[in-house]
Amino acid sequence: MRLNRYLAACGLGSRRKTEELIKNGLISVNGEIVRDFIDIDPQSENVLYKGKPIKPQGKLYFAFYKPPFVISSLKDGTHRCIGDFFGHLDIRVFPVGRLDYLSEGLIFVTNDGLFANKVTHPSKKVKKTYLIKTKKQIESKLLNELSKGTILEDGFFKPLFISFTENKLWIKLVMDSGRNRVIRRFFKKFDIGIDVLKRISIGGIKLGNLAPGEYRLLEESEILQLTQSK
Repeated sequence: MRLNRYLAACGLGSRRKTEELIKNGLISVNGEIVRDFIDIDPQSENVLYKGKPIKPQGKLYFAFYKPPFVISSLKDGTHRCIGDFFGHLDIRVFPVGRLDYLSEGLIFVTNDGLFANKVTHPSKKVKKTYLIKTKKQIESKLLNELSKGTILEDGFFKPLFISFTENKLWIKLVMDSGRNRVIRRFFKKFDIGIDVLKRISIGGIKLGNLAPGEYRLLEESEILQLTQSK
């Protein structure tokens, strides 16, 4: 088994994160620090992280409602973070992807790095749905311009779907991009202020009736749906 895949199975993060651990010399195999993505035999070789033995963990998958003003990380020296809501668990878990500090809504939390990689990899093009409350009602003409997309500093962005809800202060937007803060940057390009940015579904898995700060275990069918998404 490839070393970075084994580390992900041990709950140390996505494969990209575990590759950083290897490059930084935090992983040893049979008493020797390794900095390459070698193949290992988990049954016969001794793998340590920061000098402590590690092993694959039982897998946990949560749907979590991230409140606003919470950092999408395990630890933060200043602000509340997602790790604060899961610190009571004996097994280390981490968020899959991110929502920015001001945004709220659905984010997955797991200890399965392979699952995280499948859900966030750009090739999967997992669809995400958002509700956006604007600071003031925009005209239908401007919404039509939004639907055509525009060029941002990191390239062209166009939502897969965008429309008013029944309350025209709220807009529903669907996209399959994982670019950082892309919705906020997109709306700012059109000089549209945002009051609330809420993610309500990922890959067909809905936020449902979860309240801010609450979470639930994903069903096996939901996990399968996410990992098989194209």
